[in-house]
Amino acid sequence: MEQWLWVIILVGTLIVEVVTFGNLVSVWFSIGALAAYFAYLMGLSFPVQLAVFIVVSILSLLAVRPLAANYFRGNIVATNADRIIGQHTTLVKAVKSNEWGEVNVYGTVWSVAELNNRPLDAGTVVEVVAIEGAKLIVKKVD
Repeated sequence: MEQWLWVIILVGTLIVEVVTFGNLVSVWFSIGALAAYFAYLMGLSFPVQLAVFIVVSILSLLAVRPLAANYFRGNIVATNADRIIGQHTTLVKAVKSNEWGEVNVYGTVWSVAELNNRPLDAGTVVEVVAIEGAKLIVKKVD
């Protein structure tokens, strides 16, 4: 009976892993079930097999997840664009109801929209409060 339990867990968790490809849902339980099956083959008692399953599953989770998460995340290029948030700058092009304005921050010209969709004149000092895609969201500095 014990051998079938570990085989069923192994096959079941592998099926779940294949169905949820790339999400790393159950591969650690597959590794734990395989280790428990080897414990069964060595003639160890069921409580020892269960302990092997739990310990190996937890260890494989702790070892594999961080490595795999970095691998599946892909190439993330840090842009440091978030350093713009909170900066004060001057509008070089007015923000109108149907048109974005422009600011120059650290030598880069950005399109801007006002936080509450209010028009702002060129020359107005604004604070960057957020980045949405390729435009900045600003509010007038009082």
